[in-house]
Amino acid sequence: MTRAGIFKKGMQLTLSQDMAYKWNFLITVIATMFKDFIGPLIIILIYTSTSGIPGWSLYEFLLFQGTLTLVFGFGHFAFVQIPAKVISGVRRGTFDKYLLKPVDTLFYLTAIATDWDGLGQVAVGLALIIFAFIKLNLAISLNFWIYVLLILVAFIFQYAIMVLISALTFLIVQSWALLDLFFKISDFARYPSSVYGVGLRFMLTFFFPIAISAYYPSIVLINGFSIKLLLEAVIPVFVFFILSLYVWKLAMRKYTSAGG
Repeated sequence: MTRAGIFKKGMQLTLSQDMAYKWNFLITVIATMFKDFIGPLIIILIYTSTSGIPGWSLYEFLLFQGTLTLVFGFGHFAFVQIPAKVISGVRRGTFDKYLLKPVDTLFYLTAIATDWDGLGQVAVGLALIIFAFIKLNLAISLNFWIYVLLILVAFIFQYAIMVLISALTFLIVQSWALLDLFFKISDFARYPSSVYGVGLRFMLTFFFPIAISAYYPSIVLINGFSIKLLLEAVIPVFVFFILSLYVWKLAMRKYTSAGG
């Protein structure tokens, strides 16, 4: 079976598991969508009673929030189950079953990691982006395609962080705390990097490049791009991605299986 076929089978398997309890699945998706719509409603209230976020109009900030919701939603949909499966497998001593598959372990985990609940977030993100895009009277130009490219780079960062958390599981086992820490740090991405001080902005761009999740794509779509800005946005993500793969391979070499 080809790799594309493995991905297809993996998605079909996870969908069939979710649909085994259809009402639970539908309620979860609807609840997720409702939760993600609360943020934009609060933003509208803030902008109607205050001057809002400095340097960002209401519709620009809705574009920002829509981009963030889309990126986090896709991360939820495609990647968040990777560390969940690794943590569970290592703690229960069942991780070895993934090692027995006739394909690369990380690839196989990625293929079966689909969490269909994340589609609700993706839908909300797309709706906000389209709404803001129309209100801002933006056009499908080169800036738009660079925006799409940076969103793809943001997906890579989402994947890299899940791989890194999964790799650290082999060293500390109780790595649910790392996943929680990632979601806590992700809260910094909910506001444009420009509102933070120089030190924190540097960290969110170069050390832990979560600013790629919404800030850089939105800036490019609204204000245009420069080579310097693109390099600043993309290079740290790919360095982080390469580091995560290195740590994963290192951890796999140190893993001694359930028998110790």
